[in-house]
Amino acid sequence: MSAQDVADEPGFDADIAALTDLLEAEIAEIRAGDLSRVIARLEEKTALAARLDAAGPEIGAALDDAEGDDLRARLDALSALIARDASLLERMRETTAEVNRELSRLRDRHGLGGLYGADGHRSARDTLSRASMDKSV
Repeated sequence: MSAQDVADEPGFDADIAALTDLLEAEIAEIRAGDLSRVIARLEEKTALAARLDAAGPEIGAALDDAEGDDLRARLDALSALIARDASLLERMRETTAEVNRELSRLRDRHGLGGLYGADGHRSARDTLSRASMDKSV
């Protein structure tokens, strides 16, 4: 759907079409790893969702009209896109948290934190004691 087609549609129809297009583009960008564009569209996506939420009564009344089946199909498609987008964003969040935990674990494992005090000398509590050697052989 072109931008002109969206502009010609009345009220919430244009918002449904615009949000559908935006979500399709966002899903493609997530899959391509272009997250800067995803972030740039956040305000637009939020505004479209808010307008559609505010148009809830108008949308409900339109579902009872003769063209209600067409609107229902577009809303179902939009709902599926929202679910797919949310799933991808959740997976990104989980992956980012996992990478962050792994980096913290590696830093703690390979870092010198706790081995040296503020004065630059080894901390006595973290120094391993020398094991005694069995000399009885």
